[in-house]
Amino acid sequence: MNKVPSWISASFIENLVSVIIPTFNREDLIIESIRSVYMQTYKPIECLIVDDGSTDNTIVVIKKLQRELNSENFKILLIEQTNSGAPSARNNGILNASGEFFQFLDSDDLLYPEKIKDQVAVLQNQKEVDGVYGDWNHGTTEEYVLIKGEKWEDTVSQFYGGRVIHTLSFLFRRQIVERIGPWDEALKRNQEVDFNLRGALVGGKFEYLPKPTGLWRAHEGERIISSSGAIRAIEFHEKWIREFEDMGLLTPERKKTAAQYLFWHAMELDKKEKKQTITYLVKASKLHPYFPEFNTPKMKILSKLFGIKLSIKMWYSYINLRKDDC
Repeated sequence: MNKVPSWISASFIENLVSVIIPTFNREDLIIESIRSVYMQTYKPIECLIVDDGSTDNTIVVIKKLQRELNSENFKILLIEQTNSGAPSARNNGILNASGEFFQFLDSDDLLYPEKIKDQVAVLQNQKEVDGVYGDWNHGTTEEYVLIKGEKWEDTVSQFYGGRVIHTLSFLFRRQIVERIGPWDEALKRNQEVDFNLRGALVGGKFEYLPKPTGLWRAHEGERIISSSGAIRAIEFHEKWIREFEDMGLLTPERKKTAAQYLFWHAMELDKKEKKQTITYLVKASKLHPYFPEFNTPKMKILSKLFGIKLSIKMWYSYINLRKDDC
């Protein structure tokens, strides 16, 4: 990866944690998210909330909480911007942050009270560590499942196709955020995977503390699978196929991983987007020639007779015909 020039101030307030929350039309959920930051047993904290052009009462709610919660050791800072997406809002928050440490939090998620205290202690005791993460829960406050963060020796393989670390789980030093560079504002999905991958590739050392860090909340407003969502996920994987190839890191195992993702997301596309689907399925097959669906005796014969693209077209038509008959 190309070295990113310095883009944020190197000066900071020692021991201060900057919690950066991008938000858009979250007047109901953001109250609990902010209160979960306020209830941290660690202080001092500044909570930078970047409103991304909300059209509901989100700003009114935030200003009310400012009046209620702001104190010497806890401050809510409201930043307003025109609608530009969550990565842009996070970058805006970073540029306005004064902390030694950075916590990113989505406006519908919650931190557990000891999260920041436990992770700051790791960073203070292990000066060589650039960031620390843990486990997290997914679900509602009443019913959830625990997801383990895990720790692999090869963090690049872990973050790409292994164990993705949720945004809320990480706490970063300011210096590693500066080295990683801005969040990629062109990406509409998997931005945290991209950010963490770039952290691993600039030599970031990340520690795993096996404790629950917060709740990745499931609710009615969650993103649902759609063709546009699948395309956005594919854009992320195509970016990293290029990046790995440019760096000489597109190993057979990563080709296999990328091919699986291209296949899965291509199959999420609407049937009317058949041309795009076939394009991505062909890319998947070229990345990983031994892809199970395309490595059957019938597909091998079809490929020899008609070529890989036409054989995949026939396979795709057959699959959809079977779905229609069900």
